[in-house]
Amino acid sequence: MSGPEPGAAVFDAYGVLVRPSLRRRARRLLRQHPLGAFGLLISLGVIFLAAFGPLISGDPTTLSRDLLLAPSSEHWFGTDGLGRDYFARVIAGARLSISLSLTAMAFGVGVALVWGMVSAYAAGWFDLLSQRLIDMLLAFPGLVLLLLLAQVTGRNWQSIALGMGIIFLGGMVRIVRASTLATLGATYVEAARVIGVSPFRILWRHVLPNIGPPLLIYVTTLLGAAILIEGALSFLGLGAPLPNQSWGRMLTEARALWNHPHLSIFPGLAMTLAVLGFNLLGDSLRDIFDPRLRGVR
Repeated sequence: MSGPEPGAAVFDAYGVLVRPSLRRRARRLLRQHPLGAFGLLISLGVIFLAAFGPLISGDPTTLSRDLLLAPSSEHWFGTDGLGRDYFARVIAGARLSISLSLTAMAFGVGVALVWGMVSAYAAGWFDLLSQRLIDMLLAFPGLVLLLLLAQVTGRNWQSIALGMGIIFLGGMVRIVRASTLATLGATYVEAARVIGVSPFRILWRHVLPNIGPPLLIYVTTLLGAAILIEGALSFLGLGAPLPNQSWGRMLTEARALWNHPHLSIFPGLAMTLAVLGFNLLGDSLRDIFDPRLRGVR
């Protein structure tokens, strides 16, 4: 007698649904979404290095007489023109990119959740006015906004994170609003309104759990975009100032030392892997949470 098909529901002798163990669910997700698992592995690795990199790589600002050394057992990624360990600099660049991206997403998600849900629930003139503000925000050039914030708050990574959070805010508000409108039309939400449930409780208990998956997918994709934006700003000389280490600044410094390819390869490869990991993770989350894509390979 053959066992149940993979993914099929399993019931015990009393007809109670048996939930598979965490290990079995993880194994099934790995089999069904190998690229997503690979993206998750890369993303976790980048976050781990950003959090605990100084314990592994040492101080990226330490100078030495070992100038422009090629990768070796002593210096895994070689050294730069000032004798600084390049592996430590790449790890420090990961710390800046991840900190900046997560800060931007935390600000954007927090504001978008409140703005989008309240706008959809209030409807009427408030919703119309808020959406026109979103249109204005989306039409405003992002680079100009970042430059204005740098002039007002100072040129630091916090102002860049705030600017990127505002840039991404428009798209997140629209996703939250659309998901909220779809959820508010459900029968159980109408029943909750009839029995006198407060708007805050409706939004907290019924709407928020349903808008989480689409917003999570969008945010995961934006993390990769935030890393690219920070790298582009640093490459143009508009990123976080020294002593902050940045992948984009490292690529800018490597242009004058083209005969030492390791100076360009390692920061470029680190940025590519980080963006690839978050994008693969976002695509797999979309496949998992979107019912229309289940079973499509």
